[in-house]
Amino acid sequence: MLRDKAYIEDILIMAKDAVSFIEGLSKEDFSKDLKTQYAVIRCLEVIGEAAKKVSDKTKMKYDIPWPQIAKMRDLLIHSYGKVDYTEVWITAKNDLPELIRILESK
Repeated sequence: MLRDKAYIEDILIMAKDAVSFIEGLSKEDFSKDLKTQYAVIRCLEVIGEAAKKVSDKTKMKYDIPWPQIAKMRDLLIHSYGKVDYTEVWITAKNDLPELIRILESK
């Protein structure tokens, strides 16, 4: 349980970082900013890795699409030459704030 708490905290930190990295940027700005793209992708990789390590018991406490989070991590790590930056943008802009909200509500 202690490890799960640490993994959840890692997810929260990385999600907040990714959201802060794109704050004030448009999708077009993001598409032209390689450093921000790489920073957000790294956050998503860490989120996915931590999500894989959260116990099933803890996962059941949250209405979170854990398999999709892990899958995105795998795609980013293993298909690095074929990253869909639009999907990265949508995830950071729409999904991460919701993930933060859910995790902070517990």
